[in-house]
Amino acid sequence: MNKQIITLLCAAGIAISAPAFAKGLKVKPNAPKRYVVKQGDTLWGVSGKYLYRPHQWPSLWNMNRAKIRNPHLIYPGQVLYLTYVNGRPVLRVGKGASGRRSGFVKLRPHVRDMGSGYGIQTLDVDFYRLFMKHPQFVSDKELAHAPRIVAGPEGRDIYTATDRIYADGMVDAGEYLIFRVSQDLKDPITGKSLGKLVEFSGEAVTLNNNNSALAERDNTTALDGLKPKERAKLEAKLGSDEYYVKSDNAKKPTAVRSAVPMTIETAASEIQRGDYLIRKPDVLNMFNAMPHAPDGATEARIVSVMDGISEAGMGQTIILNKGTADGVDEGTVLSVYKGNRLVNTAWNNPDKKATKVVSLPTEEMGLVMVYRAGEHVSSAIVLESKNSVSAEDVLREPGQDLETFDDANFMRDGMIEGQKKFYQK
Repeated sequence: MNKQIITLLCAAGIAISAPAFAKGLKVKPNAPKRYVVKQGDTLWGVSGKYLYRPHQWPSLWNMNRAKIRNPHLIYPGQVLYLTYVNGRPVLRVGKGASGRRSGFVKLRPHVRDMGSGYGIQTLDVDFYRLFMKHPQFVSDKELAHAPRIVAGPEGRDIYTATDRIYADGMVDAGEYLIFRVSQDLKDPITGKSLGKLVEFSGEAVTLNNNNSALAERDNTTALDGLKPKERAKLEAKLGSDEYYVKSDNAKKPTAVRSAVPMTIETAASEIQRGDYLIRKPDVLNMFNAMPHAPDGATEARIVSVMDGISEAGMGQTIILNKGTADGVDEGTVLSVYKGNRLVNTAWNNPDKKATKVVSLPTEEMGLVMVYRAGEHVSSAIVLESKNSVSAEDVLREPGQDLETFDDANFMRDGMIEGQKKFYQK
């Protein structure tokens, strides 16, 4: 199954330093005039046969991203023809093995079973494994309200698959992910909290149980014998999920709430007492967002790289300090840039009055795509990397290779420490 095996992107060779990195839509000189879609193709891979920038494929397919959110356009067996409309390249779909009519691709938002081969995927990525195996983020608010594992079998503090566990907190019926906090996430520019970096350790599902103590708490005998005024006072203190029980060692009834019984379905790593639970998100089922450049100027910084290392390669996750409130949503594609570097040219310039510093233009090093977005933080996968993506790199909208940004902060942030000291002199 595609969901059980992680594969990297069917990238189809994006030449990062090619002239076609211009902002306009440019077709490769060797783009096929006719192409038959094969089983295993992806929209990204097929578009990469035509474009230097596969994330520009909404234009190639003549589609509107604002209206179409589930862009499974083509199917194995269909024949694609490259044509031009008023000088702009457009792919037409001809009649192939599928027997579908020729003409422009007509799009409708559908929910399709992608495991059956009915339509081809956007990217060839196992997002389930990506989500479970790579660090992710949760907001401080999510963490504050997240239920936790409070007990398991035989008094053990470490659990594994098939174990019954008990959760404390607001847990509705359904499937949950188990996680623990690994570190705080801080914006590298402002220092503000972006939430918590977490690692997922498994999955659990709730069990059906009859909480009669809670359902019948108004009729419980735990408050019998108390004066009406005192009884009313105690009842007013009860939370919506609490009830009273009598205790031989206490003068007054004790307010308690029932733990929620669950079963651990999978254990990706060690599961411990105190781990958190969060409702299983849709990203684990299928990632259908359309890859696209941001709508406006965007600048993001890397907050964290997978496994606590300083660099990331293709297929790995990085955490960014931008989210939906900053115009970055699922599917947003950003380029990774090495900041303007400063070079001391005093050795090559005997004129003492001449400027001794040369600024090297910004170099585009790779491409990332956001697959999960919060308000001011997001997770992105590295699609392409000329070299390793590092925490010092800056991410902006694609198409700015070899530009010299008039931005002192961008310049200094893109330099190593020794270069910063030289610049400050």
